[in-house]
Amino acid sequence: MSNTTLTCDTCFHHCALRDGQKGLCLSRKRQGESILPIGYGRISSLALDLIEKKPLYHFHPGRPIVSVGGLGCNLRCPFCQNSGISQSDNVPTRNLSPQELIAIAEEARTQYGNLGIAFTYTEPLINYEYIIDCGALAKERDLCIVLVSNGTA
Repeated sequence: MSNTTLTCDTCFHHCALRDGQKGLCLSRKRQGESILPIGYGRISSLALDLIEKKPLYHFHPGRPIVSVGGLGCNLRCPFCQNSGISQSDNVPTRNLSPQELIAIAEEARTQYGNLGIAFTYTEPLINYEYIIDCGALAKERDLCIVLVSNGTA
């Protein structure tokens, strides 16, 4: 392993990572001369929730939304109700490509009137590449995207 560090610029922590080391968020890892989004498409939680569970005011009331959570977070809040998945990288996950997640959302729209995808449960913006890729496909299919973020990434 290299003794030099690379700085991750995803959030305000600016983690200085040695080769093979993960950042505080547990979703970014240095490999060689790159910092990779190792949380890309790794899903720890998937559910169909009512939109009212999200911190939104009068946004499509009564409608369901596919809620998806990944791994990790860039905060360590002692009161976190999702600390089991947000503060550990030893959690069972399944890999979903953006196309697979969109297919799940579309199926839920057909069956239940789903309005889109909410990236929630963990800090979504530490895996912003996945959100961008999913968001582009969602827009093509007229699905809403909701981010439930701590606002620091």
